[in-house]
Parts: sequence; structure tokens; C-alpha cells
Amino acid sequence: MNEHRMKNEERKSVAIIGGGASGLMAAWHAASGGARVTLFEKQKMLGRKVRATGNGRCNITNRNIDASFYHGRNPQFVRNVFGRFGLDDTIGFFRRIGIPFVELEGGRLYPASLQASTVTQIFEYELERLAVDIRLHRKIERLEERDGRLRLITAGQEESDFDAVVLAAGGCAYPQLGASRSGYELAAALGHTVHEPFPAILPINITLKALHRLEGIKRDCSVSVMRSGRLAERSSGELLFTKYGISGPAALEVSRTVNESLCAGDTLEIAIDFFPDTDAADLEVLLSELWSAGERPAGLSLRGLIRDRLCDTLLRIAGVDPAVPVKRLSADSKKAVAAALKDLRLRPGAVRPFNEAVVAAGGVDVGEVNPATLESGRIHNLYIAGELLDIDGDSGGYNLQFAWSTGALAGMAASS
Repeated sequence: MNEHRMKNEERKSVAIIGGGASGLMAAWHAASGGARVTLFEKQKMLGRKVRATGNGRCNITNRNIDASFYHGRNPQFVRNVFGRFGLDDTIGFFRRIGIPFVELEGGRLYPASLQASTVTQIFEYELERLAVDIRLHRKIERLEERDGRLRLITAGQEESDFDAVVLAAGGCAYPQLGASRSGYELAAALGHTVHEPFPAILPINITLKALHRLEGIKRDCSVSVMRSGRLAERSSGELLFTKYGISGPAALEVSRTVNESLCAGDTLEIAIDFFPDTDAADLEVLLSELWSAGERPAGLSLRGLIRDRLCDTLLRIAGVDPAVPVKRLSADSKKAVAAALKDLRLRPGAVRPFNEAVVAAGGVDVGEVNPATLESGRIHNLYIAGELLDIDGDSGGYNLQFAWSTGALAGMAASS
């Protein structure tokens, strides 16, 4: 018994703050590396956001993982992380714990069960098997250096000392699932630079109220973000019009650029092309044919081209009454209609809230974190992983991949 106690005391003690994707991964790898692991989670369950990802199916990763799908102030950091624990390592890990993948649209990889609960249930089993001490309803209020170790102090004033700590508290997107700024605050209190978080991958407000009449309409479009007159980003795909602006894949893909620019005070325009597969010259030829029916109302003339509600709204935005016969349209009016169809310029409104965002951009400056181990450059034996870092990915499994990779590296390093 005494020998067992001595061996147990010789094992490195590691605390994991946060029971999300990166925290679960860190806990598994730290415990597998021989450490005594304690996982602190402020919610009543582990992996609450993981359970909600991929519409409840858990888009674990993507077959097309590449650093180009990530954003932040230091993209090389992502390459360094994936060079040490990348897609193949992730696939191998999940197969090892009993979760084979199925590939769906866009290279997205899901558990073959297509149930996010599969992932959290198996992680819970694995952590129990590895004797991880899981403490739910434990919010960490302070993290301090004490005599070469790290002390955690909970909201209930419980104090525990550890040899190493993995800070994996997650970002502040989806506060309705328990997300908060607590992780950023802990990192900042220890001297880390935290770039102000802002919401990414979410709908976009549009100030033009006439566009709000299109609520519910979907159409494949090209969406361009123009910053100070120059193209900043472009996406193509389904665009959904809402009562406040635009959503759907084409809008979500450019929302990060829009929000980052708005937060920086930049002048922005969003340009929508309703005919991305038709060049401007060909569209003008097509319109000239439609304008040839002189007595026909302008709105009716375009009915064969676009659906009625969209047609009438775009005509009004162009300054044309849909009831006016086309023979009364001036050359300038016809040009305005062509521009509304091919290059509709709109002003984005205020950034929408974090409770609609898939991920939070911004976070702990990765220049202060070692990409090989995720160890803090400020505090020895402190590791920072997941969404807390100033790295965010596109929609499609990229953010979870970054969480798995950084969590694994942090857990392995913390236990060594």
C-alpha cells in the first residue's frame, strides 16, 4: 500500500481547465502519459458545445485540412501545430478509441453514428478508465504561481496545487451553452496578451431596409467584401435573406472579414452578384432582349429571370417602379437594374452577437505560446489550447481539428 502511494505521489499532477474538445483531448493524453489528471468543468456536463456541433452530428474534422483555412495574426503557428499532430493523427486517435468516420459533403468527417453524443460518451468512458478526476460545476476564479507549482482557486474558494495546468476553457461564442470570457481573463491575469475576441461565422446585418423584404428567399450568389474600395474576400454559394440582412453559407464564409473590419473601424461594402455564372456583358445582352417588350411592365419583364419578390425588390432598389412599362425606362435606369442584379452594393450594420457565432476570433496571442507543446512563454508548466488562442478556422470541422490537435499536444507535454 505504501509503495503504491509513493508511486502515485511520484506521478506528475496535471489540471485541465475546461471540458470541451481541447480539454477532453488534453485530459486523455495527459492521463495516458502517466499523469494524475484532474479536469475542472464549470458546466453540469462535459462537452456541451461538442454535443451541439454539426447540427448534433459532430463534424469532427475535414479531409481537406490545411493552414489556409485558418485565420489569426500568425498562420505559421497552425502549420507548426499540424506538423506535430495533424489530420492522420486525429483519425488514428478516434479509431483507437472506437469512433470510425464517415465522409460527407465538402470533405466533412463525422462519427459513423452521425451522433455527437457518441463522441462525448466515449470520451467520458475513456477518462473514467484512465482514472481522471472529473469535477463538474467548478469554475476556476484564479490561477496563481506558488513555489514552482500552479494553484487553482475555484469560485467556491477550493484551492488545489498542480505540477502543470492546461488552460482549455474555450472561447466566448455560444454563451447560451455556457461559453464565457473566463479563459481569456485567466490568461490575461498571468501576463498574456489577449486580442479582443469578436464573433465569426454568423449572419450579417444589412442596413438597407428594402432588402429585409426578401426574408426567407434563398439563391446561389457570389458575395464580395469591399474594404476601402478593394476586394477583401469573396465567397460563392447559397445566400439566405433574413429580416435583418443575410445568412447562409455564402454570408457565413465572409462574416469574419466583415466583423474584423467593422471592429477596426474600416469602411466596408458588401457586393452581391445574383448571376455569378454569367458575366456582365452576357447579362446586358439578356436584359436588352427582355427590355424589347415595350408595353410590358418592368417587373413582369424580369419574371422569367428571377422570382417575383426578388425581382420587384431589386427593381425598387434600382429606383425603378415594377409597374412601369419597359419602353419608359431610361438608359440610366436600365444600367441601374443591371448593377442591382450583378453588383448590388450594401452597407453592413452592427456586428451580430456572440450567441449566433460558431466561433470566437481573437484570443491569446500565439506568439507567446510554443506551437510544439502549447506551453506558455510567460508561465512555466502552463499550457493553452483550443479556441482561447488567436486562431480560428472556417466552417466545416476546421475549428474542432485545431482543438483536437492543440489539446493533444498540450496534454502530452503537460504529462512529460
